Amino acid sequence: MSKLKITKNKVIVILSIILITTCVFIKINDIYNKNKEENKEQEMIDELIDNSSNNTDNVTTNNVQSITTKDKKYDYVAVLEIPKIDLRKGLVMVTSNFNSINYAVSIDKNSKFPNEVGNFILYAHSGNSGISYFDRIKELNKSDEIKVFYDGIWYKYNVVKKYEIDKTGKMSIYNDYKNSYITLVTCSQKDKTKQVVVLGKMVD
Repeated sequence: MSKLKITKNKVIVILSIILITTCVFIKINDIYNKNKEENKEQEMIDELIDNSSNNTDNVTTNNVQSITTKDKKYDYVAVLEIPKIDLRKGLVMVTSNFNSINYAVSIDKNSKFPNEVGNFILYAHSGNSGISYFDRIKELNKSDEIKVFYDGIWYKYNVVKKYEIDKTGKMSIYNDYKNSYITLVTCSQKDKTKQVVVLGKMVD
């Protein structure tokens, strides 16, 4: 009986080692793929900035600039940078079925672009997933810098307000019809019925 018991224990140990090794491999592979994807995205962002700065022919309707690859997620029209939270992401237009928010920071279809008076409205997920690009916007405070690259130009904003609204699918957008603003919107992780809103005003 003792020999059989030892054999069972060895089997359990071996299976445990295989299971742990498999989990570690999957985790390392996920990290590798995520880093690879992130590096690819940053290369596409750099390419967009370089091409926009050096090629005025890279302008389409409504001054939207884009680089389209086989993967639609790299069809960027602008770039968002928020130094305080180490965020640098390409921006895409919200599609008719709103799937764009599931792979990128999305530009609301009613937005006014940075070269216009009005409000540039951006949406993204928060939380712990790989697409939770706005998870850290809750860390932003008044006067923190937000930058947008669009149409060959960097536009700078300073945060003027941060607040929460009810998650109803509708929100009031600030507009004084004199200045340009940016609005970042994401879901609150503390209260699932709320959304976090960060408002920034363009500065010279």
